This record gives sequence, structure tokens and C-alpha cells, in this order.
Amino acid sequence: MTFFKKYKINSILIFGQLSVFLFIVNCSEILTDYNLDSKAGYCLTFDDDYIEDWYSIKSMLSTYNVNATFFVSEINLLSDNEINLLKELNASGHEISSHGWRHTNAVEFLINHSLQEYYEFEIQPAINFMDSIGMKPRSFAYPFGRSSDSLDFFLLNYFNILRHVTIEQLQPSEKEIDQIDEIYYRFNGERYVAGLGIDMNYNISLEELKKVLIRAKREESVVILFSHRPVDSSPQPYETEKNYLDSLFNIANELRLRSYKFSDLIE
Repeated sequence: MTFFKKYKINSILIFGQLSVFLFIVNCSEILTDYNLDSKAGYCLTFDDDYIEDWYSIKSMLSTYNVNATFFVSEINLLSDNEINLLKELNASGHEISSHGWRHTNAVEFLINHSLQEYYEFEIQPAINFMDSIGMKPRSFAYPFGRSSDSLDFFLLNYFNILRHVTIEQLQPSEKEIDQIDEIYYRFNGERYVAGLGIDMNYNISLEELKKVLIRAKREESVVILFSHRPVDSSPQPYETEKNYLDSLFNIANELRLRSYKFSDLIE
């Protein structure tokens, strides 16, 4: 064998060993950055009574191993078919919980009524109906995101955890989305958490949403997200395009974020 052939073979062997070394180093860095044991994650929730639209993303949720929470309002007005679809979602591992009996603005109602009256008007009928169809609600999302400290304290007698909306999304704010502290759950036993709306009308870009998810990863917290109606295209207010959700799931997978049901946070 000539000198040049030996040199060529040795060079190939050295280059191959170096490539393997660099691959191992790079993999090690990835695993360090995205620790599989981290609790960091996101909690995706949907509000109101868009049952068939929710069911239309069942296979997408399964593909990405997402466990969603569906907060149902006016559940007594649903058809038998819609009730059955809810039961299928529940059987697939998703949480079905309450968004009120009549979707009442709690703050406005309490101007002229007591906490007990609010419970009897908005909460108790919903709990009783859901119990009757085998879906006892463990959590509650305030209609319009409106709540109060006294109401939170009162309703925690009936639910494990509550969700409201940040003040930044109820009125104009200059704060960067990922800097809204209230949307992150930190496994500190807190039983009321704010959600971040991601429907079209909230105008949150995927770039902004990625910053939110990165902060959750960095701080080992869970960001709470809420939507209403998933649609194929041309979303209107309180609708989220399915492609947007698909991108959300891809970003979350890249960051190795866990998917949580809302009640998982406290249970």
C-alpha cells in the first residue's frame, strides 16, 4: 500500500472518530438544555360549547400527546350527540369541567347579589347536571375571565382549582406577553391561576408564543393557555386556526414541554 493510500485511510478514520465525538457532545448539550425530567409544560384549555369543533381536533391532540381541558358552559342546552362527543373526549384522557350554567359575568352579578346566590344561580345547577352524566367537574373557568378574591375563596369549597384572565388581556397593556407573571403556574399549591388567551382577537404571534413557552421551560413552570373555537381557516374573534395550534404543539415538542390538564396542576 502506498503512502498516499495509507494517509487517505487514516484521515478518513480520524475524521469519522471526530464526527462521532462531536455528535455525542452535541447530543449531550441537547439533553442538558431540555431535561426530560423537568415539570415545565403548558396547559391548553377551551371555553364555551363548541363541542363538535373541539371534537374535530381530537386526532391532532392525540398525535401530539396533548391532554386538553374543555370548560363547558350551558351544558344543559347541548344535544345528546354533543354530550356523547364530550364523553368520548373525556374517555380519551381530556378533562371536561365547568364554565358556568348560564355563562354569567360574576363581577356584574355580585353587584346586586350575594356569593351564595351566585353559587345557586351559576354553579350548583352546572355541577348537578355534570354529575348526572358522569362528568363531575373538578375545576372552573370564570366566564369573561371576571372574578374577585372573595368569590375565589368561596368557590374553592366546590372546585380544586380556578382559572381567570389577566388584567393585561382585559384592558390595553404595554407589557410583553411573556412577562405576564400570572399566566405561569409554579407548583406552589396556588389554586387560582390566570390564563393567556390565544384566539385571533388576542393577536399573539407564534414568535411571541414561543417566548412564553421558553420562559416556562426556563423556570420549570406551566403556562396556562385558553382558546374557544378551533377552525380550519379565516379565524374570527374567539376562534383559533388549527394550523396555529399545530405550530404551538410543534414548538412545545421542540422544547420538550409536558402537556397538562388543568386539574393536574393541583392534583
